[in-house]
Parts: sequence; C-alpha cells; structure tokens
Amino acid sequence: MNLRLAYVALSTSDADSLSAFLSDDLGLTSSSFPHPDGSLRLFAIGECCLCVVEQGHGFLGSPDRTGLDHLALNVSESDLLSVATSLALPATPIQTVGGDWKEVRVDRSATCGTAVRFCCNLDLQRTISSWVERIDHIGIASADTANEEAFFHNHLGCRIESRQTDYETLVAVESFVSDRYGIVQQQRSPQQVGGLRVLFLNVGDCELEVLSELDSNPPRLIDRHDPGNTRQDRSAIGRFVERRGSGLHHVALKVPDINGLLKHLSRRKYRLIDPVGRPGSRRALIGFVHPAELGGVLIHFVERDDV
Repeated sequence: MNLRLAYVALSTSDADSLSAFLSDDLGLTSSSFPHPDGSLRLFAIGECCLCVVEQGHGFLGSPDRTGLDHLALNVSESDLLSVATSLALPATPIQTVGGDWKEVRVDRSATCGTAVRFCCNLDLQRTISSWVERIDHIGIASADTANEEAFFHNHLGCRIESRQTDYETLVAVESFVSDRYGIVQQQRSPQQVGGLRVLFLNVGDCELEVLSELDSNPPRLIDRHDPGNTRQDRSAIGRFVERRGSGLHHVALKVPDINGLLKHLSRRKYRLIDPVGRPGSRRALIGFVHPAELGGVLIHFVERDDV
C-alpha cells in the first residue's frame, strides 16, 4: 500500500487568525466543509491540505489542546474498511465526516502517541501560491525515534527518506597573554549543549520528521528573546515529550524564498522566532513563527533543494 498524507488537522484557539495567515499572508486557497460542530476550513497545499479547526471542536481527537491534533493518511474507499484490520490496528468503525469524506480513527496506543487516521474521498483543487510550494514535513516529538521507525516504516511501509543527527557544542578557549612570554592558548574539551536524532519518512509528497533528544542530561534552555538554534530545538522537543508524551509537534512548509517570506511576515507584524533563515536539517534554511501568533499552532518554513 502506497500511503500518502491527506491532511493534518491544526487545533487553534483563534481559527480566524490562523485562516487569515494561511490565505491572506501565504496565498493558499481555502474551502469550507460543513460539520455539525461548525465548518472545517481546508487549505490545499501540494498533494494534501491543512485543516484548521477551532479548539474544542468535536472533529478533534484532543479538543482541549491546541497544536497539531492528528494526521490522516489517504486510502481508497475499498481499502478503508480493511486497512486497520489488515494492519492489526485497533480502530473505530468507519465514520462519515460529511458528504463522501469518510474516516477510520486508529487508537493512539498503537501509533507511538501520534494520532493517525485513514481517510478517503477528500479531494481538493491544488493551490498555486508564490510563497509556499507544499508541506515539507510534519514534525513528531518522540521519546525514541526507533519506536516511530518500527511503526511507520516496518508496520505501515513508509519509506525512510534519511536519518540525521543534529548537535551543538560549546568550545572554551583559555588565553594567557604575557608582555614577555607572548600568548598561550589552551582549548578545553567540547561540551555538548544540544542534540537531536532525526528520522525522515516519506508520506506522499512530504515527510514525517521524527525527533528525539540525543542526550536528556544537559539542562533544557530556551531563550525566548533569541533566534532559534539546535540547543533550543532540542529543549523544545524534550519538554514537549516530558509534558505531553510523544506526538505531533509542528508543521513545516516548503518555500522558495525564506528570507523574503520572513521579511513579508515581519512587515505584517507577526512575531517571529527567526527573523532570517537559519541552518536546519537536510541542508535547509528554516524559520519559525511564534505559536502565540497562530492560536497555539507551531509552523515553520523550509527553503532547501530536493536531492
């Protein structure tokens, strides 16, 4: 079975602001889908879409939380009835979201904490935007990337795109400066202050990015006044897993010009974690928007060349 991402559901405390960000600021086309608890707002992007849902909505798996709620993998209608059974996954019966759109929800106990659904008959016209190309990846915070590899790769058959280790070290240098003996310098052993294990898995035209702490011993430090770095990324993942357990963490959008986009958003008074693109995984430049701007949803941008 060749699984691809159908959509990712974003639970936000301010659906109007997040929707305006995606449509007015990023140029994505929206569709409204009726639901008994209130319409769902769908933004087509690449081969899949972002689904914006107000916090507390009955469509959500965890209606009390903001952030990424669940992801849905696209299957044919004929496969929808049998997919969970054939994969030996505990799941709900088929549920109709609306019209021909149908879903099966998988119990999180079987998916390493990542809320997964299978869906069919969700077809939207593709968006053409000058700012955004497609979803680059969906970030998953993990206690151990081996768990997600066992489920998504070994069990579901998602292909491994790449593996990576990110780490940040501090190097202290002592200098002894004498008017008679000159300068003597001594470099101390490097000290690791941040590190992540990273696993990328293909799901259609984007990836799942699974991140876990390389070492949980160094203090977790986040300076909310400074641009991001590997130390802060590692701290954010570690804190998320500690507080919520493993699960969906962020969505990353692939863009052709990250610095142009970040400047565009800065002019529109968005609070940015990164005012300019910084080095990230897969030879990319990345930049985050502060989640408080988007009702608790963490979105970042990625500029990179496909290899």
